[in-house]
Amino acid sequence: MEFNLSKEQAEICRTIRTQARKELNENVFEDDENSHFSGYKWQICCEMGIQGLSIPETYGGAGLDMLTTALAIESLAYACKDEGLIFSICAQLCTVAIPLLHHGTQRQKQAYLPGISNGKVIGGNAITEPAAGSDPSGMLTTVIAKGDGYILDGTKLFVTNAPVADLLIVYAKHPNGMKMLDISAFLVEKRNFGLWIGQCFHKMGLRTSSMSEIVLSDCKVPANALLGKERRGMEVFNTSMFWERMIMSAYHIGAMAQQFETVSAHAHSRKQFGRAINRFSAVSDKLIDMKMRIETSKLLLYKACWRHDTTGQVRMADAAMVKLYVSEARVKSSLDAVQIFGAHGYMKESDVEKQLRDAVAGTIYSGTSEIQRKILTESGTMTSGTMTNG
Repeated sequence: MEFNLSKEQAEICRTIRTQARKELNENVFEDDENSHFSGYKWQICCEMGIQGLSIPETYGGAGLDMLTTALAIESLAYACKDEGLIFSICAQLCTVAIPLLHHGTQRQKQAYLPGISNGKVIGGNAITEPAAGSDPSGMLTTVIAKGDGYILDGTKLFVTNAPVADLLIVYAKHPNGMKMLDISAFLVEKRNFGLWIGQCFHKMGLRTSSMSEIVLSDCKVPANALLGKERRGMEVFNTSMFWERMIMSAYHIGAMAQQFETVSAHAHSRKQFGRAINRFSAVSDKLIDMKMRIETSKLLLYKACWRHDTTGQVRMADAAMVKLYVSEARVKSSLDAVQIFGAHGYMKESDVEKQLRDAVAGTIYSGTSEIQRKILTESGTMTSGTMTNG
């Protein structure tokens, strides 16, 4: 594995950091306070090529591999303070664009991927339900084949981008299905009769990312709306989760790096008892831990991305380990940041207060920390201490 970035990777990262700093940090606190999704910033990101990072050039994207995509998202999160925007972009890329790319028909790819790349299509992923969160087998949304299409009925919760979406990937269970073995995935457009999209939820963090419930009531979709194979929807979902756990982790790493610089500068300039607070071990120890979490997170993520790019394997245990460590590291570092800032860090106008609120969801979405530990336990990862590629 090569630890030095290629010239292309370095240039991509440098360009994204420069443009993001210049164009994406206006009205961040106001938008957060008002839970405002900025279509303007979304379009700027499209012009930067962010939404199409992993989409082939044939469909208007950049055609980047997973590692380079992760580096690009890390750079975006390092320079942009609007984490809800970044979260929405990552959610669309990983749970809509990537499943379309890997499981869609040629017609489906041509219909949606160019629009996702240029911003004309915003997508969302709808799988979570009131009674089915970590366990998709408890899904109650149903699908029935009827005539030349399918009928969908059910309710989905916590659908990222739903209020602004043009396209949703909806998962539904066939009647009398055998848990996860009889789930299918469907492409449902906003204009579909029988689809109702609810009002935006008011969240603790990531407030500039729009999220709501959706209701499907006798919602008919054509036969060509099926994504992947019938009753093989979990294959589509696993593809999206593999990518999302990796790419969301890249976003967290970039945010941690931005946070570390802010906190380090504060600890250097803030003086108590006649000296800078970073001269006290109680503070410097926290800074050391924050820095080590960033470096450890990078090693885990980069290795997992490299292994996927070189072998093509979808190793869910790799993604689980990355997601588990990075998301929990982010929360720990965010708590340390607030502690170092003291009362100032507890104020709403503080960067670190917002960063903590934005960080907390990372241990929940894309599978909770508890689910990641379950995946690792069941994968056999805990039986070997080797550092080989096997």
